[in-house]
Amino acid sequence: MNRERIQTIVDEYKLPKFRAKQLKEAFFEHHYSSFDQLTNFPKDLRNKLTEENQVLCLTVNKVFASSDQVTYKALLELHDGLKIESVLMSPKPGLWTACISSQVGCAMKCSFCATGTMGLTRNLTSEEISDQVLFWRQFIAKNDIDTDRLNNVVYMGMGEPLHNTKEVFSSIEELTAEDSFKIGSRHISVSTSGLLKGVKEMAEKFPQVNLALSLHAAKDELRSSIMPINKAFDLEKIRTCLDEYIDSTHRKVFIEYVLLEGENNELSHAVELSKFLKSLKRPELTHTNLIVYNETDSEHKGSTKQKADQFRNHLKSKGLSVTIRKNLGRDIDGACGQLAVKEEN
Repeated sequence: MNRERIQTIVDEYKLPKFRAKQLKEAFFEHHYSSFDQLTNFPKDLRNKLTEENQVLCLTVNKVFASSDQVTYKALLELHDGLKIESVLMSPKPGLWTACISSQVGCAMKCSFCATGTMGLTRNLTSEEISDQVLFWRQFIAKNDIDTDRLNNVVYMGMGEPLHNTKEVFSSIEELTAEDSFKIGSRHISVSTSGLLKGVKEMAEKFPQVNLALSLHAAKDELRSSIMPINKAFDLEKIRTCLDEYIDSTHRKVFIEYVLLEGENNELSHAVELSKFLKSLKRPELTHTNLIVYNETDSEHKGSTKQKADQFRNHLKSKGLSVTIRKNLGRDIDGACGQLAVKEEN
């Protein structure tokens, strides 16, 4: 459900203009999941809308809950039978974030990411993207969740968001619109493996939306071995793009770095990363999220805690902002890099 579909309903059913406002309030503010809940509509009209329309353009096949009840993963079916996964997580009490998908599969083929093994089937539409947020709002409203609102949205689920800029940017417009989801731009983050044209477009269109760049190595040979995209957009191009992005937006950039045991998690790799970040014009406007690898079917292994701490401490010693991200949802394959459309967990 989005503003365009609401206008289509108003037009097709020849409803008075004020009904559009009521529908927006019902779905975007009250988080109704059925037209049958529209008690301010005549019963006959309500029944007709219920029979002929669905609120969501996707079907919820199953929702998995982590053992600690702070992460939920939804298996969602699209109109053509294809499936995606979407995650709701709480990094701390009372704070809930939706991690949404932008594609069915992914073409980037990062070796450590389960979604990359699927290949790319198709892009999601703007409504298929924003309906994931609407679903999680409905889920929060229906269940005993310790919050009355969804706090943040991150485009870090299945797919490369900047490989689908048309629909992703349209969905951001929907999510931030005052007469729709009304989510503040600074509560939205878009992650990219390094499609730099999309980064520049995002800086122009959405300068207040957070940018997260998946780096994972600070030497071209190593980065290319785990992220094929580096062969087209190498570290020098990334450095230039980040400098231009920060100059343009004056916003902090989040650097994502997954720690792979014996591959990119040694002190020497931390030294390389600190040198890369310090080479930027404004290294103080970066924050590095270190992610201990969440194991999938690949041959990679997650870093030990000792090496993760050593890596973090080196970056801190160089005056860089850094944290080790808390891994949520591992037991339901809902953590970073684990989404791959599994029917059972």
